[in-house]
Amino acid sequence: MQRATGVDLGVMDATLVAEGSADVYPLSAALNPDEPGPAVDHDAIAPGIKKPLLLRADTDEMQGTSAASIRPGSILHIDRMETTPVEGRVYVLTDRDGPHVRLYATTRLGPVFRAENRQYEDVPAAEAHIVGRVVSVATDYDPNLN
Repeated sequence: MQRATGVDLGVMDATLVAEGSADVYPLSAALNPDEPGPAVDHDAIAPGIKKPLLLRADTDEMQGTSAASIRPGSILHIDRMETTPVEGRVYVLTDRDGPHVRLYATTRLGPVFRAENRQYEDVPAAEAHIVGRVVSVATDYDPNLN
């Protein structure tokens, strides 16, 4: 109002500090992240992401009991600049079966992308194309709700 009327109300302009927002896409957008298709939501971007892509986890492959557990419906904040796998980090990747959210691990048989939900098979690292690292996860899950 101050800017529109020219009247000094003694209020400073609001500024947005270290935060932006972006559209959220279904996990299938990882197949073509440069043209992800229609958005399903909109969310604030976690700070520090160099090349953001926000995806909604629509799979239970990372649902489990460890710190790497990700519930279906959570919003994944992906940094597409981080495509070199690091042990113990979670990545969005694609292979011949489609998009996945998996934890990078080294096994006795070699490096793999492992699902927290052990009903899913490991994806050999050699067969995976990394879209980016999951930097942050936003969820509305409340363990205290019945």
